[in-house]
Amino acid sequence: MQNMNYYYDFSGQKFGYPLSLSINQFNRLAFSRQSSLEISYVLKGSYEVITESMSTLIKKHELVLIAPYDIHMLKMNEPESIILTLHIDFSYLPHYMVGDIDQSFKSCVCRKNQNEKLLLQIQQQLGILLLHFIQKKDNVYLLNKVISHLIYIISENKEYSIEQLPLTSKNHENYMKAILFIDQNYQKDIHLEDIAKNLSFSNSYASRLFKRYTGVSFVKYLSMVRIRHSLEALLAGKDSIDEIAFHCGMTSSKAYSQAFKELYGITPSIYRKQFQKNLKYNKEQRKQRMSLDQKQIELIQHLINEKRIYQDENLEITKENEEILYHYKQIDHASLKQEKNELMIKIKE
Repeated sequence: MQNMNYYYDFSGQKFGYPLSLSINQFNRLAFSRQSSLEISYVLKGSYEVITESMSTLIKKHELVLIAPYDIHMLKMNEPESIILTLHIDFSYLPHYMVGDIDQSFKSCVCRKNQNEKLLLQIQQQLGILLLHFIQKKDNVYLLNKVISHLIYIISENKEYSIEQLPLTSKNHENYMKAILFIDQNYQKDIHLEDIAKNLSFSNSYASRLFKRYTGVSFVKYLSMVRIRHSLEALLAGKDSIDEIAFHCGMTSSKAYSQAFKELYGITPSIYRKQFQKNLKYNKEQRKQRMSLDQKQIELIQHLINEKRIYQDENLEITKENEEILYHYKQIDHASLKQEKNELMIKIKE
């Protein structure tokens, strides 16, 4: 069930923009897949990350990068965990800026002692972005710069290894086949028997797979997948609940509302109204973003340190009372020359 206490959402797609950012508490038990690049950064607690090729725990101030089209699930590992999620939707970018996204990105975890340099670089860009939102600025060129820089640094680090799963068993392979079948057919009237028949499983084996890997029945898992896929249409506000229920494969709006409430704790109508309420209007009746509140700002304060001039895994430079301070960490002397050159470039910029 999703907790709305820390809910914040900047949905750039509503403004025709490729960037979206949310702060949320959720416990997702269904796999999802999207064409966008995803950064999920833990602000409090911890989350279990599961993809087709890895399973790991990300804790406070650690993140996972999810490459476009990678099927994945983030499960809350501790009560009251909070996560910041950023998506860059390439469909909103000109084709000449996108390149070959299938070959440019690779899912990976970033934490201390594992892709730490990339973690620090992403934290810096998140800080710039969040400070921009807090100050309620509308500098689209700054947003473009952050997006471009994130795409560049993440694509440059695609060779970084991911934490591989001990999930190479035949059961897990079969489970992922079943998940992909649902992902491709959730809008149809499918049943457990269809999966078993399509993948040459017995009904009892298919049922045990879902119980083992998701902890829920096939019927409940299918409902969660349908709800997840319906969110964009629900928040767009153009279609009725009946139409949304039909398009996502639910048998009725009543069944849709019951499944939605079980997952999010509120009805789809209330969920839509809360989102629309957050889209305030100015005098020209143009939609404006919702604001970050004090609770959310406290969680992201470490990212928006305005005194920080530069930071990498070896050095942090801050400015306090017109004085430049250098904070050295353990330095790899073999790469010190390269770090100095990078620092000189940063200062010139």
